[in-house]
Amino acid sequence: MNESVPSIHFLSAVDWPETTLRCEEAAWDAELLGPWRDLERRSSSTSFFQSADWCEAWVEAAQACGQPETPRIATIWRGRTLVLLWPLSVRQLSFCRILHHLGEPATQYGDVLIDKREDRDLLFGIAWDMVRNWHDVDTIELRRVRDETALASQLARHRVAGSQASAPMLDFRSLDGGSADGQRTGRTRQALRRHQRQLAEHGPVSFVLAQRPEEQCLLIEHAFALKRVWQQEKGAVSAGYAHGASLGCLLRLAREGWLLAAYLRTGDEIAAIEIGAVSQGRYWSLVQSYDLRFAKHAPGRLLFWHLLECCPELSIDVFDFLAPAHRHKLEWANREVPIADYLIPVSRRGRLAATYLGRIRPVLRECYHLLPSGLRQHAGKLLHRLG
Repeated sequence: MNESVPSIHFLSAVDWPETTLRCEEAAWDAELLGPWRDLERRSSSTSFFQSADWCEAWVEAAQACGQPETPRIATIWRGRTLVLLWPLSVRQLSFCRILHHLGEPATQYGDVLIDKREDRDLLFGIAWDMVRNWHDVDTIELRRVRDETALASQLARHRVAGSQASAPMLDFRSLDGGSADGQRTGRTRQALRRHQRQLAEHGPVSFVLAQRPEEQCLLIEHAFALKRVWQQEKGAVSAGYAHGASLGCLLRLAREGWLLAAYLRTGDEIAAIEIGAVSQGRYWSLVQSYDLRFAKHAPGRLLFWHLLECCPELSIDVFDFLAPAHRHKLEWANREVPIADYLIPVSRRGRLAATYLGRIRPVLRECYHLLPSGLRQHAGKLLHRLG
């Protein structure tokens, strides 16, 4: 036997030799949070959406709003050290059970935490064998997976055709002088100044960073209210905003100090709000809302303009706008990360679910976008219920 190859055991133990890899399936367990956070510091993953704090906030908010999650967490331990963690959850779609990333539909990136000292592909291969053989799962649906991850490299043949998109981001480390404004054309800067002058006709314009959790919570609630008005006006429905846990999750993260909130004020009115999470020198843009009364003055663009200038002082190296790659994000970005969805049926019933999720649902969404705005909101709620 080759002694350089670690043995693998699918069972629990207290004192394993440090050369032994142990695979475990876990439900939600508060005792796992400590090792989970420790692994985050040792992981090369840069996704906040697989952090213990994001997942804990989501699970508790989902429970509180009456839409409880069913977490299924894949872990691999080397001795007593956690070296891989994959936070997943199960939902029911008709007669099928769908395994997906914990926090859907709010989780923006699907990823796995793996100790950077380990062989990434080896550990993910072990975890994948474990997950694929969970007996009560029909289909595995992994959405918004970045190309640079172990998931994407190992599961390429399961990529859903037509699901490719990209996430724009601004990497300050590659900017000359570190200034986002310096990358703008003179024409763009003139347009932004013109918008700000026009907005100032409603009252003095000021940019404010909200540092206190109490103030951030008020801004989150106001941002959600503005988003509801915008959705009603546009006849749009967002699965993330529609989920009952989204507001509670962000409020908890704000109270725990994970968020950065900024807003643009004109006189006594809030024209636009931006809220995101900050961790390890990265910012994830979670919520953007603006008051429709000021829409023609591009308050969201103005808010980005001011906020991006502050990022170096806030020790933010990368500002991630997240997918989709809309124009108002791309104008500030200096790189894009490709993302895609993956579907893996693991039972006969799962093949039916995968056909619906990968082929029929995208067609329904296309039809939805062709509807008049008055019908879209009602149809969007139905589409959300259909998974």
